[in-house]
Amino acid sequence: MKYFADCHFHVMTLSEPDFIAFLTSFQDSVSSILSANATNNYIITPQIMKGDQAVITLKNALSAFTQPIGDTFKMMEDDLKGLYTSKRKAEYAPVKPYIQDGTFHFRGMEAEHMLMIPLIMDFSTLDETNENIYYRMKGRDRIRAYAEATISGIREYMKAHPDGLFEFYPFLGMDPKLHSQGDIEELLETYINTTHRFHKHNEIPEKPCYGIKFYPPLGFRPWPNDKETLEKHRMLYSFCEKNRVPIITHADDQGFRGVSAEEAWANTDPASWRTVLENYPSLVIDFAHFGKQYAIAARGNMQSIAARLRHHPDSPWFYSIISLMEDFPSVYADLSFTGAYPEFYKELRTFLDDTGKDTAERILFGSDFSVNLFKTESYTEYFSIFERSPFTDEEIRMFAEENVIRFLSLSEEPPAPLRRRKAIARTERP
Repeated sequence: MKYFADCHFHVMTLSEPDFIAFLTSFQDSVSSILSANATNNYIITPQIMKGDQAVITLKNALSAFTQPIGDTFKMMEDDLKGLYTSKRKAEYAPVKPYIQDGTFHFRGMEAEHMLMIPLIMDFSTLDETNENIYYRMKGRDRIRAYAEATISGIREYMKAHPDGLFEFYPFLGMDPKLHSQGDIEELLETYINTTHRFHKHNEIPEKPCYGIKFYPPLGFRPWPNDKETLEKHRMLYSFCEKNRVPIITHADDQGFRGVSAEEAWANTDPASWRTVLENYPSLVIDFAHFGKQYAIAARGNMQSIAARLRHHPDSPWFYSIISLMEDFPSVYADLSFTGAYPEFYKELRTFLDDTGKDTAERILFGSDFSVNLFKTESYTEYFSIFERSPFTDEEIRMFAEENVIRFLSLSEEPPAPLRRRKAIARTERP
């Protein structure tokens, strides 16, 4: 294999997120606080609360958020080179470092480069977000500054690691309701690369981003009700479909919220994308985290109970994604963060074997670093859990190379003109 890809990870500092919006999301109702925390095995677990472990975990995670972005890129690669030592007796640890002698090693396979997709979140805000506080601030366009900080970080990494294995294909965050149509067009023109060409190693293309990132827990709604916002969404979806620009959308019921838990879940539910895909059936979209749900109430239905008895994934959103995969050939799902749970890999393996579902060709490996440090000790440990998963070497190669390259439509040659697939069961809502 030439590449080993991490299709989903985050590198940011504490200056990028909007913490005021995060706190505001808890003001809407007491039920938001209760429902958001009535979870099973997400971050706050009995194991993490033992002794000083909670503080150690938090300090370890914050280490990736309190340094420049370029330093975190360097730290990630140094970790895979074995330059850090585990501070606990980790069950999941590689026998040798993953990067040795300038090559990435995984099981018996070797890769010359690592295809890295950092996701640049759109933490932009509107004025009303802060309307009830004394030091009220104007809404801020945060996406440009974050994008430029990420590009600078990539440049710093390349300078420090000229022979490094990482090649970067970032995704640009976008919430159309926070930007004018003119601003959206400018962002697309400035940042989005539609060549579908591999770029040279240690090169940052003039247009550095190869896809769009949506994050519903901050308030993004796949098919909004108001006409003006919907038109901006439609313009963006049309652009992505016409130019085969892939999309990654958050698809578990946790994460950094900017709205109430109830609204975040309604926005995030993969089923809410069916109307989008019925209108734009050739849209290439990855549902992150494979629809994992941690809220206890989400898994009390008969479908979930039956799934647990079969040792299959028990989240209803998982099956919504499988349904979308069956109906739309360009729907993918990734293993980011969810892959911190070895049991999920076992459940997914059993599901694929029992059902014979032809979905392995649209599963992508992702880590959700640095967020996954709340569940794993290191970037290396996350890879080690994946290495010990019950998938074959060929499936690993598909998840971490072939499928990601197809998802990005990357080629050494210019792409052929796209023929838009005929819409199926088209339904349009106002």
